[in-house]
Amino acid sequence: MASVQTRTFPTPVITSRQLKGSLPRVEIEENVDCSAVASSCIARLEKLQQSDLTDDALWRDCLSITGNQRTFSSSTSILAAWNELVPKCKPSNFRLAPYSAQFFRLGPQPAWIVAAFQFETDGDQAAECSGSLNMVPDGSGGYKIWVLSTMMEALKDDSNSGNPDTFPDPTFAPAARLEDGGEIDCIVVGGGMAGLCVAGRLHALRVPYVVVERNASVGDNWTKRYDSIHLHLSNSYSEMPFQRVYADKPYDLGSKELAEGMQRYIDMHNIQVWLSSSMDQARWEEETKSWNVIVSRQGQLKKLKAKHLVMAIGGGLDVPKYPEYPNRDEFQGTVLHSVDWKNADAFAGKKGIIIGAANSAFDIAQNMVDSNLSEITLVQRSTTHVMSSTVLYPIQDALYNPQCDLGMSDRMTLVPPYAVGRLMIMAGAGALQALELNRYDYLKKAGFRFNQSPDLFANPVEKFGGHLLDHGSVSIIKTGKVHIHSLPLPHLPPLHTFCPKF
Repeated sequence: MASVQTRTFPTPVITSRQLKGSLPRVEIEENVDCSAVASSCIARLEKLQQSDLTDDALWRDCLSITGNQRTFSSSTSILAAWNELVPKCKPSNFRLAPYSAQFFRLGPQPAWIVAAFQFETDGDQAAECSGSLNMVPDGSGGYKIWVLSTMMEALKDDSNSGNPDTFPDPTFAPAARLEDGGEIDCIVVGGGMAGLCVAGRLHALRVPYVVVERNASVGDNWTKRYDSIHLHLSNSYSEMPFQRVYADKPYDLGSKELAEGMQRYIDMHNIQVWLSSSMDQARWEEETKSWNVIVSRQGQLKKLKAKHLVMAIGGGLDVPKYPEYPNRDEFQGTVLHSVDWKNADAFAGKKGIIIGAANSAFDIAQNMVDSNLSEITLVQRSTTHVMSSTVLYPIQDALYNPQCDLGMSDRMTLVPPYAVGRLMIMAGAGALQALELNRYDYLKKAGFRFNQSPDLFANPVEKFGGHLLDHGSVSIIKTGKVHIHSLPLPHLPPLHTFCPKF
């Protein structure tokens, strides 16, 4: 990408640990009439008062009332925002979703009542909406709202724009006649999982779009990586919208299987993808409120106009960084970055050094073991966050499994305030870890530095690395086939470098 106009966003960066929110510590009788409590609290949303909320209440909105994705904390800030926004969007007809009210307990404590509801708005963007409530006792025999979540489901209009949850019309082909000088509503840059999911939703809404993908085949962002790469999460957790494409295998999808599923998704819904293409330039034109974009499509330059750009290009971790080593020219072996690594077949009988000690490092270490390298050393630069699949999978599979409604699971995971979901998962993970306190004693004996923080998302979401999901891969340390070198080595690179050598 040669030139992309940049903008400054002043929003400060904070970590999940800085987010406001805590789990309640209250006693609830399990025979409480959950539907009656929920109906009462939902009715109060018509004329919400500060007394209806706990002091530390949280409100998370996705587009329905704020027009954005926002989280408000404390009853004071929630009521101030609510009173300012409600006259503009006019929410009404709040109603309990049938059979949704239930008692929820996370260990002896905390506990609360949960319920789902529907409502609608009639402002400038009239819409069908949904939401959920978490409610706790107020100490006086009643209940207050502790967590409020709201989200837009679909616009109410007559433009035949479709619904984001409906199956895309396979006859809709907005990019079929898009030529040089053409206009389109949205260009999605990147045809990986994120880009294809966005494209599917746009397709369902009949919003004209095109996906620009630099690789020659869908899924090349996976298949061009090392041979032993695989998804460390369940296939249900990794599905795309509308219908399942990874139903044949519950876990450990390989790169070929991932690519095949992505292609099935494209074929099912006629997703509009330009392969072997790249966005070379994008400039915002204030007068027309649109982007002037230059796209190279299979070597042919096309000038396009787009109202929106979606950058679905990942976190940039596939861009190798090669540091300068002292006396590098004296080393006679092969030095490869993980981006360039394929497999260990050519190094059988030789020695290998892996710099790094997280998921990719252990994937490749196992491959080196299988290829019978004579000696394998894993260099650990910092403490690794280790999470056993016996902890993650029960938590994840409760919401994402072959029988679940994926749309409902997504709503339960993504709509509530992140801080609450994080604390709930940490509580569950901590309880499961307590059942097997000695699981990783052999790692300590091997000199491997690790922690077992129950915070499952800090490393992958905020740090983009440093975590290891153990689904059996760590046991290669127990076999003695991989040696650990964990002394601080400040001159080593920030990313994995693999150095098989003679």
